[in-house]
Amino acid sequence: MADQRSGNRRYDAIVIGAGVAGVTAARALAQGDWSVVVLESGDRVGGRVHSIRDFASAPLEAGAEFIHGSGAAIWGDVKAAGLCTIPVPYKWSWFNIAHSTRWLPVHLMHPGVWRSFDILWSLGHLKGGDRSAAQFIADKGYQGRARDMAALALTAHLPGSIDEVGVEGLGADGVLNLEDGLNHRVLDGYDLLPAHIATGLDIRHGFRVAKVNWSPDGVSVTSTTGETVEARGAVTTLPHGVLASGRVDFDPVLPDPKRAAIERISSGPVGRVIMSFDEQFWPERMTQLVCAEGPVTLYWAPSYGTDGPPVLTAYSTGPRAAKLFAAGPDDAIAKVLDDLDRVYPKVQPRRFFRDARVVDWATDPNALGGYTFLPPGAVGARADLAVPSTGALFWAGSATAWHPVADTVEAAYLSGLRAARQASAHIRRDA
Repeated sequence: MADQRSGNRRYDAIVIGAGVAGVTAARALAQGDWSVVVLESGDRVGGRVHSIRDFASAPLEAGAEFIHGSGAAIWGDVKAAGLCTIPVPYKWSWFNIAHSTRWLPVHLMHPGVWRSFDILWSLGHLKGGDRSAAQFIADKGYQGRARDMAALALTAHLPGSIDEVGVEGLGADGVLNLEDGLNHRVLDGYDLLPAHIATGLDIRHGFRVAKVNWSPDGVSVTSTTGETVEARGAVTTLPHGVLASGRVDFDPVLPDPKRAAIERISSGPVGRVIMSFDEQFWPERMTQLVCAEGPVTLYWAPSYGTDGPPVLTAYSTGPRAAKLFAAGPDDAIAKVLDDLDRVYPKVQPRRFFRDARVVDWATDPNALGGYTFLPPGAVGARADLAVPSTGALFWAGSATAWHPVADTVEAAYLSGLRAARQASAHIRRDA
């Protein structure tokens, strides 16, 4: 259903971005028999789903790590792609709190932690309006170990500090649901999921968007090199960090509610240091190690439940990540090794260290940030960003979705399906 104008093909639909949201939207549109082109600034599909295959004997994740929950919407495609997964139970979490590294149930036996046991109930029965996580902790009177536990519960999954994260946003985004259910890791590499979804799609790599012209009649997208592609409709999956940077020009200017939504949502730094060692020094039954202090938010054991290589992933978010990566990769590696020596003082893990790979999403030009969170007063901003209020231009991406959990692969996937339905209905009316 494409036509020819000025010698150039005019597509039925353009999709900006080949992350999970983008390829999902493009596939859904193509299945509707529309002509679709995907414009991607990078040289691969997946966005912040990115598997590293040249570091160890098994794939390791530079971005998204887990399938969250046994009922996640992406399971159909995971199975269709023939991917092998393994459950990663939360019960085998270890915590470093008050200078002590112990299995979580052992920490929970300490009387100093008991005061925080009501935190989930309190978040479900909020009174007094939205506020920062720091103010919530102060209002509850959590101190010592209880304060550490509360701070981790409220911000360990987010790239913001307790002063930046809003407690109503935690509930609206379903963030605390990440501590329920069962996570799974894709052993073949998570990047095979978007690769499977993208099969057969027309993807133009190296197309960095500079300008998007939109109207009820269609959309044209211009690259930084001056190339322009036109279509009857379009779906943008530009990451929130890119939108907030102002690097892409929209003409006409986006409606006030849309621009306000971009301002109200916050992107924060997220990164990781992936390290290989001569031997495993952490407990065999450890899926993650969550830290109340230090440069690392938590450590993952990617080979948990397998006979994979002795690798640890140091995952850092928010202010911790900003400080960890400020002086460059070598300094980040040194700081993480110092932290491991702190966490395991009897082992001194540095002596087993072999190699490391540093990933900083805040400096990636195709992301300009890790994940997003909602500051106090920002509930509803994701819906405002997602609303189809820009003519033939529709909105997807993990920042535009909040169910079941915001800023997950599943959220991106579902947002792509939603935007594809909206764009397809528009194109059908225009055809």
